[in-house]
Amino acid sequence: MCNGSSARIAPASAVGRAEARTAARQQRKAMPLTPSTPEHVKERTEKMQRFEQEMKRRLKPKQVEKSSEVLATPALNLAGTARPEVMAAARAQAAAAATAVSFDTGVREDLLDELDARGAAGELLSQYMLEQSEVQALIAARGPSQGAIHLPAEIREICLRTMAALVSLVGLNDSKRIDAALLLDTYCALQKSSMEDLIESIPATCAAVVHLLRKMESQKCSTTTAALARVASQASLMLQQVGYRSMPEVTQQDVLQQEHLIRATLQWRLRGATVPTWLQLICKRMDVISCGNWSGVIEWVIASSSASAMTLVLHQRSYADMAPQQMANGLLGVFLVTAGLVPLQSMKPADVMLGEWEALYAKSQGQGCIPTCTLHPSMTPRFLCLLEMASGCRLDLLQNEMLATMSAMLEIVRKATEASPGQQSGARIQI
Repeated sequence: MCNGSSARIAPASAVGRAEARTAARQQRKAMPLTPSTPEHVKERTEKMQRFEQEMKRRLKPKQVEKSSEVLATPALNLAGTARPEVMAAARAQAAAAATAVSFDTGVREDLLDELDARGAAGELLSQYMLEQSEVQALIAARGPSQGAIHLPAEIREICLRTMAALVSLVGLNDSKRIDAALLLDTYCALQKSSMEDLIESIPATCAAVVHLLRKMESQKCSTTTAALARVASQASLMLQQVGYRSMPEVTQQDVLQQEHLIRATLQWRLRGATVPTWLQLICKRMDVISCGNWSGVIEWVIASSSASAMTLVLHQRSYADMAPQQMANGLLGVFLVTAGLVPLQSMKPADVMLGEWEALYAKSQGQGCIPTCTLHPSMTPRFLCLLEMASGCRLDLLQNEMLATMSAMLEIVRKATEASPGQQSGARIQI
């Protein structure tokens, strides 16, 4: 629990977690509900309402009043984009709920064992939420005078191209570009130097980020820090060419020093759940809880949403534009609609007009028509209940996160359409 002196949540002991798990299982046996029963829906609704209660208990009176005002405002402004203050307040509620709600309440006992076996238990979902809320609490604790610093889009693009070259250089899988982007964004949001100092050291930071990822993958790395420093020096030169102050040359010592700063700044939080990690977890839970009824379609949703996650992450700064869980929930909603498992209208926020909602989906996904839901209408409430249980989020939150995600995807489409061929290609990093 956060207090005035520290924003870090103390982890429970192994014995405490085991006792809590045993008590939760005994409680589930006493309440053998299924996701489709009215009793389960009522119980889960009551538990989800603890979001607001938990938030009011944790925040100061002025913060509660401000958050209540935020939640009462429309989620869509005149430009058709999600309002960040709405999403921030909703995400704070979800983080608070992670400590108070058992996400596996109502799941059959045999399915609980399968969730454990597939690494998709509710405890893991809660752990991811808590880890993300820790980072958000640290960012919020900086206050207005020391607000989080987020890289300008132009500089971040250079950083991402540099890290892509470095990921290839050290032999990591291309998907690690997403991990590198998350680690870089989190460090930039939490570090305490000025924007000018951050930009000056950012080439060495990029090399340090990839080097840390390689060390976490395996301690045996044939690539030397000297090779990483040479690639980072090219990024430094690119920054100078576009008018930014940067170190003339990145040395091995610069890279090692930035590694130390990253570990200290993030308090060793180096393995944050990425968007694909969230997607894999939620989809596994959906597959198990639904007894595999839509396994084939869910596999397609995982593959398609993970591919789009790469594009979204490379254009959206984590914890500045959207948090990883928010991106994952939004992408999941988009591709469940595209796959025909959920009607588009059922994912519409209450304060958005249907015509605007359909137009946003069509433009952001490049589709001329709205997908037809293949499930019988009577199945929709049950499937939405399944989605809430799998994600650990209420439907209204999932709807707003789908709105934010589609708005971001539409902006990416617009920028790609307006960009000139020269802008699209950009400068290249040589290995």
